Amino acid sequence: MNIVAFLTYVIVTSITPGPSNILMMNEARKFGFIGSWRFNGGILAGFGLLGIISGVFTTSLYHWLPVVGPYFKWAGAAYMLYLVWLMIGNKSSEKDSRDVQSSFLSGVMLQLINVKSILFFLTVMSAFILPSSPSGGSLVIYLSLSILLGWLSLLVWSGFGSMFKTFLTVHDRSFRLLMCLLLTYSAIRIFI
Repeated sequence: MNIVAFLTYVIVTSITPGPSNILMMNEARKFGFIGSWRFNGGILAGFGLLGIISGVFTTSLYHWLPVVGPYFKWAGAAYMLYLVWLMIGNKSSEKDSRDVQSSFLSGVMLQLINVKSILFFLTVMSAFILPSSPSGGSLVIYLSLSILLGWLSLLVWSGFGSMFKTFLTVHDRSFRLLMCLLLTYSAIRIFI
């Protein structure tokens, strides 16, 4: 395996905007880094669980990926555009947004249906790990590394949301517009 290509893909894909990154940042913006931990912990747990599930299924269904891959792309793009629609429609005030805090379970469930993360793990497994390191030990090491780097990227987004909380609250409309544009860009990038 080309470790540089593998690490480049994992880091760039993990740190670029996606539904989980954006929602973790938004939750930390509303409730702070510690206050958002319940939801963000759910996203992190869901990401790890999704990585394990993807590893098991991708290993079992490796030869079927070219058949189902295009459907995942369309589903992923539709999901991201749905999140854009939700963000555009969210016109709640600061008081209203403080009353509703997301749960651990909602974070886990969001991650398990997050098509960007599903595509991430399918690509890591099918393009990097399985073609060159199909043994059990290598699979566990590289999959664990992918999960760890994904977690670190998610925590960076949450940290930014917490650090820039006041700024982002003052510029809420601009922030939501920028996040919508980034999610739309992410949906388009699936096909490019």
